[in-house]
Amino acid sequence: MGAKTLVRTMSTQLTGLVREKIVNGAYAPGTPLPQDAIAAEFGVSKIPVREALLHLHAEGLVDVFAHRGFQVRPLSEREAREIFQLRLRIEPQAIASGTRLAESQDREGAHGAFERLHEALSSGRLEGSGDLNRDFHLALVVPRRQPLTHEVLQRLLTLSQRYVRLHLQSHGRSSRADREHESLLAAWMMGETAAAEELARQHIQTTYDDLVSALGSDVQA
Repeated sequence: MGAKTLVRTMSTQLTGLVREKIVNGAYAPGTPLPQDAIAAEFGVSKIPVREALLHLHAEGLVDVFAHRGFQVRPLSEREAREIFQLRLRIEPQAIASGTRLAESQDREGAHGAFERLHEALSSGRLEGSGDLNRDFHLALVVPRRQPLTHEVLQRLLTLSQRYVRLHLQSHGRSSRADREHESLLAAWMMGETAAAEELARQHIQTTYDDLVSALGSDVQA
């Protein structure tokens, strides 16, 4: 393996590790991300760390400032509103299209994504649930048939992960989200286009509505 390939591989792995720490709150909103400290934490050089942070900056999870370096992007009600409004405009219709486009392999993939998410939520394991939630929602879009839509929604769902986690921390919301996912999957698997679209819309809207009060007290606006 060449040096450049090794750096890319390490950068990809670091991107996932740092992203997870941001999503689960280990790196809190507004926290500085010094490259030296992260390199020491993971036992790597600064080169893959910088590449990982630049990738996360492109995803919208990290800010970068001249003379100050990288920091975790703060949460805000304003950003959450924009993210969820965009999801409401795109995702329900994309999921409805997915019901028509899905073949047996896609249904198997969506069912597997739901089972992994269900297991995490029902056992109270919120760490890693952000990726599982994103994967489930994206599976309903049928990415291989709607690649550009998948690309846009992947960015929005990645940005929404920290907000979804904040939403799930309140008592009972994991169970409710799990029930909503199950109903949505059932309609989608049966090819009930209108029902799947409406259930997706309700699920996204309800999640955002729940966030509004939490954002006022727990999040830097």
